[in-house]
Amino acid sequence: MMMKVSDIRSAAKFRQTALLIDDQPTVLDIHAAILKSLKMNLKIVKMTDPIEALDWMQNKQVDLIITDFRMHRMDGMQFVLAIKKACNILLSSIIVVTAIKDKTIQQELLAAGAAACLTKPAQTQELATVAKTLLEQSKQHYSLGLTD
Repeated sequence: MMMKVSDIRSAAKFRQTALLIDDQPTVLDIHAAILKSLKMNLKIVKMTDPIEALDWMQNKQVDLIITDFRMHRMDGMQFVLAIKKACNILLSSIIVVTAIKDKTIQQELLAAGAAACLTKPAQTQELATVAKTLLEQSKQHYSLGLTD
């Protein structure tokens, strides 16, 4: 008998997964601390390489991605587009954090499917609020069984 994703996700022990990608470990730690402050019992995965992150995501269910824009080997736009093409993730749950203040790039990221584009360093309250909203939307999405 095959279990549906919604069966697994409604199990009492189920924890949502947040994937953080940034080539600066300090930034990963800050973003992880912000997510922990939400008290949502998240599984937090930190990675410094977007290519490795894409490989890791292939057979995982990720509820939230917070990614840097400027990274080695691939930028945030390429990353968002690669996820769109390859993974079984809700595109509406990607937050791109960038030091670039170019509104055009931010608009392009949103048009490509990112849920939010925040300026680095991300303000704690803003990042916490956006992350919590996206995680709650993801939870509702799966509790309705919309992906089975």
